[in-house]
Amino acid sequence: MKDIKKLFELTPSAEAFLITSQKNRFYFTGFSSTAGYLIIGKEGMVFITDFRYGEMAASLSQQGIKVIVSSGAAATEEIKNQFRKMGAKKIGFEDTEMTVAEYNSYRKTYDELEFIPAGSSISLIRQIKTPEEIENITKAQAITDKVFKHMLGFISVDMSELDIAVELECQVRKLGGDGLAFDTIIASGENSSKPHAHPTMKKIKNGDPVTMDFGARYKGYCSDMTRTIFVGKPSAQIKNIYEIVLKAQMNTLENMKPGMTGKQLDALAREIITANGFGEYFQHSTGHSLGLDIHESPNLSAMCETEFKPNMLGTVEPGIYVSGLGGVRIEDLVVFTQDGVKNLTMSSKELIII
Repeated sequence: MKDIKKLFELTPSAEAFLITSQKNRFYFTGFSSTAGYLIIGKEGMVFITDFRYGEMAASLSQQGIKVIVSSGAAATEEIKNQFRKMGAKKIGFEDTEMTVAEYNSYRKTYDELEFIPAGSSISLIRQIKTPEEIENITKAQAITDKVFKHMLGFISVDMSELDIAVELECQVRKLGGDGLAFDTIIASGENSSKPHAHPTMKKIKNGDPVTMDFGARYKGYCSDMTRTIFVGKPSAQIKNIYEIVLKAQMNTLENMKPGMTGKQLDALAREIITANGFGEYFQHSTGHSLGLDIHESPNLSAMCETEFKPNMLGTVEPGIYVSGLGGVRIEDLVVFTQDGVKNLTMSSKELIII
């Protein structure tokens, strides 16, 4: 069970919390459902869900979580009843997960309650991963590495980007993943200059760079990796770009450590690329954290003043993108340790020609 005490410490005015998003219900309970309400009080938690999940949710009682099967108007009244029992009128809610319309609806429905924004508090707690979360992310990345190895023997000239994307997703599931962590990016030839290109029917040509940015999801947790490979001999210009990106990434991996801000970490890659004359062609941040979401805070970004701490995750993914020529991105996933980082990505970063 996650640190409920910390949640109250970070939101001192809240007397209880109402968790409605699927991912945060899962985060605090380990139970996945598309419907339900989680009430967090200082003395325990109550999970309210409908009949579809009633039998499965019964297992939550082993964690000391009270389960109530209810839906519709009855569930609304049950939520009010639970807060009355707790003597709670100031309720923390996920302001970062709720639309204005949803918020206004909650204020009208629960007009006797005062809602306290708590989205940032939940985000702060989720930044530091538990050993179990790190284990799940490590397994997700291991699946991703295996998929990449398979793809090296699959990709060939005249195959479309969509062909590659379909095979990649199939392999993620075959190798034990819940599914993709996010929509796969496959970008070949000139398309590789588009950092978030969608797979198309474009055919792979001899000499093309092929950028694959993908990840697996395992027990709800994400991995993320990018490799740019070449189908046939690359041009001297794109090969030079590859070497610069790799140098920037390795400089970051070798020098990053806890206590550094996202801005400082971003500079480790950006300064190398800028010094080699390609600063204007690297226009995204160097990386981001992840977990249940593929993009979580903090970021390895010139705008991020947050210090990274042990048991935080981060991607390291510098890239250079030249319109009309192509692009290169290399991405690894790391976990911060007490004095450095542990790289969870095992796939080779040597220039690969297939």
